Amino acid sequence: MNKFFTSLLFLSLACLGTSIKAQDNPPLVNGVLVAEFPMHFTNGYMFVTVPVIDTDVYGKAITLHRSFVLDPAASNDGSYIPDDSLINISGPKRFYLPVSEQRTLSVDLVPTFSKGIYKRTDTSYYGVLGYAFTRKYITVIDFANRRVQFFSTDEGKVEWNSTLEKQAIHVPFLDDAILAHCNCQFPTMWCDVKSRHIKEGRVHLSLAERQSTIFKQALEPKTQLFFEKKWHKDSLDGKKREPDRIRVETFELGGKDIAENNPGRVIADLPPIFRNLSIFITGTLAMDVIRTFDALIIDPTRSVLIFAPPKGR
Repeated sequence: MNKFFTSLLFLSLACLGTSIKAQDNPPLVNGVLVAEFPMHFTNGYMFVTVPVIDTDVYGKAITLHRSFVLDPAASNDGSYIPDDSLINISGPKRFYLPVSEQRTLSVDLVPTFSKGIYKRTDTSYYGVLGYAFTRKYITVIDFANRRVQFFSTDEGKVEWNSTLEKQAIHVPFLDDAILAHCNCQFPTMWCDVKSRHIKEGRVHLSLAERQSTIFKQALEPKTQLFFEKKWHKDSLDGKKREPDRIRVETFELGGKDIAENNPGRVIADLPPIFRNLSIFITGTLAMDVIRTFDALIIDPTRSVLIFAPPKGR
């Protein structure tokens, strides 16, 4: 009798698991899942919790769970924050991520102390997973279920949920920007956009930022002059300069106007990292807009971004 009820309970749980999976309506209905990390937001920034093999004070290998940021602007595998006691910092360090009992991923991360803003936001922050890492997989950033999944690009056939073809926004991403001073590539993700009263150009897919921006160079001359006068007056009056915003009437991404997702954009100076590129950059597409969708899929096999809208839209 006990065996009967045990079997019945197991069958009920199995059916429940199948039901949950069916209700989940995943973007991929077939594909080899390499890794899945839980996601959380702190102060508007998106973090993924990643298992990392490290050693304790006795040299014994231990697995720690640390927060990482996904940042396509980092062209390599990413970066990490070294121990405070580390004096000499040179070259990348290989880390191992035990994502399952059968698979461990390796990443070569560059040491840096320049990401302090994330450490102050999340004390478990450990580093950045960059463009070279995401290019290895089909990445599904699932906001609805608070997880990030990485699917294999070469193990088995990938099949997409049919609703994505009908409802999602498909946007080609480009990585052809050239650094003028060295005539070398600046690998990251750019999207073509169109917006009324803003010069035509590209936006940077900015998963590491919480607020989307419009750069001053993309504004019409009269609009630029208006804000420059305002900033000058505030500096003379000794006022604290708050971020100025501009309301975008239209913002076409992949042929669809998504201005209503977040009409306000912060006006910012063009960052130094973008000032020597061969393309015209109008701004960034950051988390305040991206997370209004149910999911963002990065598919390097087709060089496309897929924005899945919330159900019912």
